[in-house]
Amino acid sequence: MALALKKSFERKGFNAIIHERESWYCDDDVDIVFVLRGLYEYKTNPNHINLMWNISHPDLVDNDEYENYDAVFISSEKYANKIGNEIKTKVYPLLQCSDPEVFYPQEDEECRHDILFVGIGRKNREIMEDILKTDYPVSVYGKHWNNKIDEKYVCGEFIPNEELHKYYSSCKILLNDHWKDMREWDFPSNRLFDALLCETLVISDKIPSAATIFKDCIVTYEGVDDLADKIEYYMNNPSEREKLAKKGREIVLKNHTFDNRVDFIMKVLGEL
Repeated sequence: MALALKKSFERKGFNAIIHERESWYCDDDVDIVFVLRGLYEYKTNPNHINLMWNISHPDLVDNDEYENYDAVFISSEKYANKIGNEIKTKVYPLLQCSDPEVFYPQEDEECRHDILFVGIGRKNREIMEDILKTDYPVSVYGKHWNNKIDEKYVCGEFIPNEELHKYYSSCKILLNDHWKDMREWDFPSNRLFDALLCETLVISDKIPSAATIFKDCIVTYEGVDDLADKIEYYMNNPSEREKLAKKGREIVLKNHTFDNRVDFIMKVLGEL
């Protein structure tokens, strides 16, 4: 995300520097600090214009932290509305997005799988628990799956980001899930945007934005039987997979790129 944002900001004439957490508080001569708020809090400097984009784990950020910023962006319309009614700082919904220069359709025989899941092995991966209760095998890439699932499903620990689009493009179905709090507050995963740019059919746990933001191009399920039924249907109906995937790519290209997001951020900067 940082690399894609940097590229988009530079296209708009900004000089953008990325600081990873270990170098957050360097004494660079900067005017604007844009924080991608994930797991860790950044201590703002009042001499800067401070902007936050809360992209995940809303339960980790309290209202006092939001108040330290000149403007706050949140990757959920529902949660942005909630926080906007509770704090003085202006809050804007700003969904996650994707980079069409990194994610695009490119099939590769060596990357081909029927059903694919890419993500680390952690607790509460309900979609993995559910898929393993069906008769459908899944190909899994990610760390920490040892002793969590049968090793026959694990195809690798890591896919380089520059290769990921080939895996998404080459599978028939990509599985997606959300942390519980992100699902409850409708924070759509970045994986949804990335996969649709690759013209990939995604089956995900149920979030409202699948119907609203993505116009039902994301297939959602509830429970093991429903997941099995939808996998069977879309595996046997490639034309339906392709129709949803193509429509989804068009939606993301038009509305959900990093250039779209930077345009909006610039508009907010102009109002501060």
